[in-house]
Amino acid sequence: MLTMDAPTQNIALLLFLRNESEEALAKPLARGGRRINKAVFQKLNHHAQRQARRSGLPLLTVKGRQQSGHTFGERLANAFEFAFAQGYGRIIAIGNDCLALDAARLIEAARCLEHTNVVLGPARDGGVYLLGLSRQAYDRRFFLKLPWQTSRLGSALRQYAGQWGHTPLLLSVEEDADDAFSFLRLVGRLSPYSLLRRELEKLITPVGREHIFLMLSHSSQYGHSFLKRGPPSIH
Repeated sequence: MLTMDAPTQNIALLLFLRNESEEALAKPLARGGRRINKAVFQKLNHHAQRQARRSGLPLLTVKGRQQSGHTFGERLANAFEFAFAQGYGRIIAIGNDCLALDAARLIEAARCLEHTNVVLGPARDGGVYLLGLSRQAYDRRFFLKLPWQTSRLGSALRQYAGQWGHTPLLLSVEEDADDAFSFLRLVGRLSPYSLLRRELEKLITPVGREHIFLMLSHSSQYGHSFLKRGPPSIH
């Protein structure tokens, strides 16, 4: 287990997930139908839980039917309020679609949130893969007005923070798995020794594995390491 240098009893991780069947239907990432996609999301959920536990931070999971609200914004707002009600003053919310998010990044976010009120993990598509808020920075009325699940979310969150005099601290930019193509690309970027990569490759069809191989070969041909993480995605 990784450890923090400073006390973090006041900070908790909030793992905000749909159940695997809903995810498989709403956002298929692999060929093979609903059964394969459900298995893919099980692996992604397990990976997120595994990294959260490795961080050593308190973990709260709000998944599927545990969520309440008619819209994504309402459900996430209610999840934040549930977390604050447990006595934590600072919450870091994550999902399952940033394959590069690991325990070290979660610890980095927690360290940052100890000294600021807003921490964002920007996603390449304009969203965020991580959202850290203090109780002081949370306002339900404005939170619900944010353009959730759009490419405008990241900039809107920065404006949201600025309205309350908070300067958000930004983590490294990462890419989310938003569709089948980005999913295959991100699997290919994982280390060959990664447990998540090995688990996902068992589920990916031969066509998908060939696609990863071709992308890796192409990047090698032009002298670029496809396995390198991109420069420094909760939709």
